[in-house]
Amino acid sequence: MTTPHYRFGDYKLLPAERLLFRRGSEVALTARAFELLVAFVERAGQLLAKDDLMKRVWAGVVVEENNLAVQVGTLRKLLGAEAIGTIPGFGYRFTLPVLGVASGEAADTPHSTGNLAMRLPALIGRETELADAEALLRGHPVVTLCGGPGVGKTRLAQELALRLRGDFTDGAWWVDLTLLRDDEPVAAAIARTLGLPPGSDPLTMLPARLLALKLLLVLDNAEHRAADVAAVVDVLARGTERVSLLVTSQLPLHAQGERVYRVAALPLADAKRLLVTRASDADSGAHGTDTAARICEALDCNPLAIELASSRLDALGMDGLAARLHQRLTLLAPGDALRPSRQNALASALSWSHELLAERERRVLRRLAVFPGSFSLESAALVLADETLSTTAAVEAVLALVDRSLLSVDRGAQRRFRLLETMRLFALDKLAAADETALAQARHCAGLRWLFDDAYEESWRLSPTVWTARYEPELAGLWAALAWAGKHDLASAAALFGAAAPLWMARATQARPHALALAALLADEAEAVAIPTPVLARFWWACARSHSAVHPGLAREAAERAARLYRALGDERGEYLALVEHAFNWRVDGPEARAALAAAGMLESPGWPAAVLERGLTTEAVLHLTSGRHEEARRCYREAQALCERGGFEAGVYRARLNLADQARAAGELDLAVQLGEALLAAPGDVGDLACLASIMGNLIGALVAQGHFGRAREVALDCPRRLGRLALDDQLWVSLDALALLHLQDGRIQLAAQLAGTADREFEAHGQMQRQPNEAADRATLAAWLAGQLDPADITRLALEGRRMSLSDAMQAAFDF
Repeated sequence: MTTPHYRFGDYKLLPAERLLFRRGSEVALTARAFELLVAFVERAGQLLAKDDLMKRVWAGVVVEENNLAVQVGTLRKLLGAEAIGTIPGFGYRFTLPVLGVASGEAADTPHSTGNLAMRLPALIGRETELADAEALLRGHPVVTLCGGPGVGKTRLAQELALRLRGDFTDGAWWVDLTLLRDDEPVAAAIARTLGLPPGSDPLTMLPARLLALKLLLVLDNAEHRAADVAAVVDVLARGTERVSLLVTSQLPLHAQGERVYRVAALPLADAKRLLVTRASDADSGAHGTDTAARICEALDCNPLAIELASSRLDALGMDGLAARLHQRLTLLAPGDALRPSRQNALASALSWSHELLAERERRVLRRLAVFPGSFSLESAALVLADETLSTTAAVEAVLALVDRSLLSVDRGAQRRFRLLETMRLFALDKLAAADETALAQARHCAGLRWLFDDAYEESWRLSPTVWTARYEPELAGLWAALAWAGKHDLASAAALFGAAAPLWMARATQARPHALALAALLADEAEAVAIPTPVLARFWWACARSHSAVHPGLAREAAERAARLYRALGDERGEYLALVEHAFNWRVDGPEARAALAAAGMLESPGWPAAVLERGLTTEAVLHLTSGRHEEARRCYREAQALCERGGFEAGVYRARLNLADQARAAGELDLAVQLGEALLAAPGDVGDLACLASIMGNLIGALVAQGHFGRAREVALDCPRRLGRLALDDQLWVSLDALALLHLQDGRIQLAAQLAGTADREFEAHGQMQRQPNEAADRATLAAWLAGQLDPADITRLALEGRRMSLSDAMQAAFDF
């Protein structure tokens, strides 16, 4: 169960953590005022008696009633006089609209054999759905199959009706509600289908005519006449004993006795089977490839989309179809313009669903298309709400789209929503047609900026596990918003990049291109002049963190900028973090690093969170390590580990463990270094942090090489591309080029080893690290000695120059080619 939190106006309230934020800034309240605010927000809009409030806020304490009035006055000063209304003689009411988020699971919301089609294509999959729906239909008078356009509600209902028709002595009857005549009542259409006279009042007549019958009535496509269908279903559920109703609809009817069964897309295995079954025999050779899976995933495993796509296989083949999936809305258009119908094209089905929406819901649907992945109600409300649409109305519209099966729900630890990709492409077209694309993208960026301003401050106070679980799903939206803002709104891009730093820190490889691009623009003082100083300070600190260790020179430059700005603001915590980052990125002991660390120490507060203090201890350890004070370094790393364990900061514990392995190797304790490194590699913990994983693997390779265990070192190296990926490999493991060169030297590839030595020298210089750390320096010295024993000095120089001319990508590819 997720801890609930609330938004109202500019405020965000986290009751469990006892935190209140106003647009990213923490708001201080007394304990009594905070408890009173929680009471109001949890029951917003309700009358709260004074006695009930006194008992909650001053439980077990006898106080005067004017204490309550004082605290109410405090909250009115903060939120506005109109936020809390007084009900004379009774109590108070909180009047601001409140959005509760992350609060756990919400309620989900004539005798004949009939007229069913007798011959239908085989139903692929759906065994579980058929069994579940059949059980529901046997136990309840009304079952509604709910799902989005093309998901297969109608086909599932057909199969279910065919299976059960033998249980109904008066048959199973199919009513396609899309074929209703203009203004024809639903009850009249049912009577017409059954061959009954309509009468003057078909809704009243129908239950009496069906009372003695046992039949199954299937009402297909109820969404466009939902209210009329609900009225008929209510009447039949109450007025008959043996009539069962099966309904297909994009939204529930909320009718008497109704049970809703949600129909989802096909599992991938069944989707592939459907595509292969419908495909032409001429293309059967491609059926066993991964291409079919790629096609089905791109089509959201939507049965109708797959059926339509398979009709193009004769002309395009599997590979040709896969290559044209970016054109899916036109690719899946009706194949026969002379015989259009709602169910012969997914684009037509989407248009049908769209036309049934109210104007507000249409606007919300198309604006939600800016989310590239899933989104929470909180982020949707922040993005959608504007002067014409309140937060409450935005949330209501989102939930209405869920009811209509146009939004999918991810039911995990926190409930999230998404537009399936085909629906998203359709909505993007509608957004462009309304000339709202730029506006929607700007609102997406502004909404996420607000979300991450709050999240940044929460990150220092919440458990990292809780915080990460809450915000990690926002990553896809973050990257999209940064890409847009970098081109259109520099101030928002800088603010968003800095505020989201705690989220992308473990993925700095992905964040670094944004840092480089934005820093190049903001280095021009004229560009930065209009950006608030707090935004710039946090941006430059975030840049320093993104470059940390990978490019120490850039990290130091960014950290210096951040420290100056934080000092001007009087923000001691911010200045401390920037100074520590500056000291850390000298990477070796020296006067500049010592001066920066000493300045940070003058600001340090023992009450700061572990996530802050851990960085200072780690930096101190690095300076001890690089000057040979191994016991002092080990003490700092162990203190950092203990601090992080007490504070529940798992990422800091992980870093301390890998640093202890690195320190053991530097101290000559190779067996311990390998033991610690192998343990981390076997149970890597926070594997999402590629920088840490790269450090573990690089350190272990170097320790194994130093031991002479070349076979195991080669095994770890061969595993690096798989576990890190090519981008992180080039970005992180260039510091291990000397150790990798030693492995190639052992395999007899002497010239390549000498070239890699030249590449390594160039990269250390290019990254602003003119002096290697102890373990890297030891690898370089060993490599130089071995090369000197096998090559002439002139050859070593020539090959090193060749290595300096190699691109890093080519050098890394050669280094991992064993």
